[in-house]
Amino acid sequence: MWGEAFEIMLIQRYNLILDCIPLAPQRTSVCNLRVKLVDRGFEISIRMLQRDLQLLYEQGCFGLEKDMRSKPYGWSINSQWRGGNLKIMSSEVAEHYLLLEQLLPQSVPSDVKQSVHTKAEQALKRFTGRVPNWLSTLPKPSLKVNIDTHLIAQIEHAIKHKRAVSAELYRVLYDEAHWLKFAELSFYNLVEQGGVLMAQFMVGELHDKCYQMPVYRIRNVHILQKTRREPSAEQLKSLRSAINKGMKQETIELIVKVPNHSAVNQGFIELGELIDKQQIDDKNVLLTYQTIDTEQLTDELFKCAHWIEVAKPEKLRQRITTKLKAAVNFYK
Repeated sequence: MWGEAFEIMLIQRYNLILDCIPLAPQRTSVCNLRVKLVDRGFEISIRMLQRDLQLLYEQGCFGLEKDMRSKPYGWSINSQWRGGNLKIMSSEVAEHYLLLEQLLPQSVPSDVKQSVHTKAEQALKRFTGRVPNWLSTLPKPSLKVNIDTHLIAQIEHAIKHKRAVSAELYRVLYDEAHWLKFAELSFYNLVEQGGVLMAQFMVGELHDKCYQMPVYRIRNVHILQKTRREPSAEQLKSLRSAINKGMKQETIELIVKVPNHSAVNQGFIELGELIDKQQIDDKNVLLTYQTIDTEQLTDELFKCAHWIEVAKPEKLRQRITTKLKAAVNFYK
């Protein structure tokens, strides 16, 4: 699970990216956008920026437009999105602003909160001062994303009537994000965790593991004329154990020393959210990440220990050192 500080950092990053994109009909490329971000003191790799843009584009609620007529693709903000003329603010755009104001975590920086609040006030005028019914009845817990009520209704129907479904899930494979189609899923529960609505399910007919995923990473649900699978007590216990383990994961500030020409410095390998970069000599750079302390991170750093040096935190550095000593003793 990402920590709250990491979520705030993501919001700030997305906000800065959107601020640097011009209004249509002007467009900008990813490379030009990265230059603008660097000029404003924000370092980001091309690959990370491409993923951020695609994610914001797929959300469909930030006015972001992608011109795919030629490469590199051109990015712009719909001219009506930032327009000061309230008459041209569509009801859909206004609803998104009102929703965004309700969903912001309390710890978001005041300048970000004020910016959203200003737009929400304009949006409220679009509805002549009356909040839409669907928004006024929205539960108060601080959700992080827009909720597709039709999607939730489909999942609830499948759970209630014990039906299997087909659906697409948003997964990351080999550092690339994809919507993958699953021919059969068995949803058996909806829960709220950390302010995010999660669906719990099983995959296929034979796979015995239970999974949990945010509802916003699920789409195109189709209910099948087939009875869903029921998880056993042992399978449920295994999922709860995995969830509890994930909730205990700690957000850390990771500082590593790497060569200038390394894949990490070039952005091909990402160890977390890059928040600082310092050139320490002609050959090496010091990178600071906000990331989650997991065994997977330890293994990744250990595999690259011949050219990545962990400077902080000390406990992670000691774990790498212990693994290296064990490896040396093994090969004596």
